[in-house]
Amino acid sequence: MAEIKLEGMSFFAHHGYYAHEQIRGGNYLVDVSMEADIDGAAMGDDLHQTVNYEIVYQICADIMELPVRLIETVAFRIAHEIRKQFPNIHNIKVVVHKITPELGGPVHSAQVTYIL
Repeated sequence: MAEIKLEGMSFFAHHGYYAHEQIRGGNYLVDVSMEADIDGAAMGDDLHQTVNYEIVYQICADIMELPVRLIETVAFRIAHEIRKQFPNIHNIKVVVHKITPELGGPVHSAQVTYIL
């Protein structure tokens, strides 16, 4: 078993509960970690027997392009689409960071972690 991660994927997206957030857009970071059996891939040096993280990145990019109100929705959709593409993954953790959310004071980020 191994953990495969993509950390700090950076996106500009139009998510937000309030209309002005969706109009202006904002910066987001997405982290994904997945547990999978990589023995076959490692022994055979075969990409088809592991998680192709280029595909994982594209899943994240595609979902980030679709405006939604909640980052919870973003994390949920990413995790379920990864599971659909790679059913051999045992655990998926998606963290979506909304950078400098408008909360009335200085906050580096708000984040949601979804575990599937």
